[in-house]
Amino acid sequence: MNSIWNYWRKLNIKSTELIGVAVGAFIYSMTYNYLLLPSHLGEGGAMGITALLYYAFGVPSYLSNLLINAVLIVIGYRLFEKKTTYLTIWAIAWMTVFLKIPVFYTYHTHELIVPTLLAGALTGISIGLIFRFNGTIAGDTIIGKILNYFFGISLGTGSLIFDLFIVVPFIMIIGFTNTVLTVIYLYVYSVFTNQFLANIGAKKAVLVVSPKYRQIAVTISKELNQEMTIFNGTGYYSDADQHMLYMIAGPRRVTKLVPIIESEDKNALIVIENIRSARGLDMRRIL
Repeated sequence: MNSIWNYWRKLNIKSTELIGVAVGAFIYSMTYNYLLLPSHLGEGGAMGITALLYYAFGVPSYLSNLLINAVLIVIGYRLFEKKTTYLTIWAIAWMTVFLKIPVFYTYHTHELIVPTLLAGALTGISIGLIFRFNGTIAGDTIIGKILNYFFGISLGTGSLIFDLFIVVPFIMIIGFTNTVLTVIYLYVYSVFTNQFLANIGAKKAVLVVSPKYRQIAVTISKELNQEMTIFNGTGYYSDADQHMLYMIAGPRRVTKLVPIIESEDKNALIVIENIRSARGLDMRRIL
């Protein structure tokens, strides 16, 4: 029992990750049951196969999704970190439960573009939420990993190939118009996923060049408790020594940083850049 507990502690799976992945699985499952299926729209990846089996043979979505992803996880589990693998299993387990919940209300409309766009937005948010908390929903993610491992195809290209391979048969089952709407749905979903991941936990790098760097640093540290690094440099034209402050902060923090810097030195050079990722065991200690 102790060995199991120690192994679990080494995985460092947090309760927030378990909750976040479960919430993402819930949003995705409800979107699938209440928007995609009633609107007769398709999907990509493993859920695309699930939808095909449902439309063509009436196979329950929760069952086919569980079996398909179980096979994919067995095939590709060595390609993922153990933590990601267990969180993926956690996501699939909750999706199986949520997909089995009876549908109490069916949304119908002749303007299918509405559920298409809404489903794309909600799916993008749900998948982004699952990714944000280090999980996946298996499917094309694992297929992409397998194609990358054995054939050297990039993850994005591999996932796209698999999605297109799944979408094509939908033409014969749901018709050309609904298949086009499915492609639109997949595009919207990918856009929202990327935007969600970019905005949640997004960071900005702030570089300040000023002769009053020390005063600026003290004020920022005192008022915002913001850590930073001081760099020494040399001006190209002036050949004079320059001191620069470098810090990483969230978007809200940056809106407070700029007025403080300008209050200390109106002529300070302030450079703000978006950064895709900032990781560290102790960011405060590093900066």
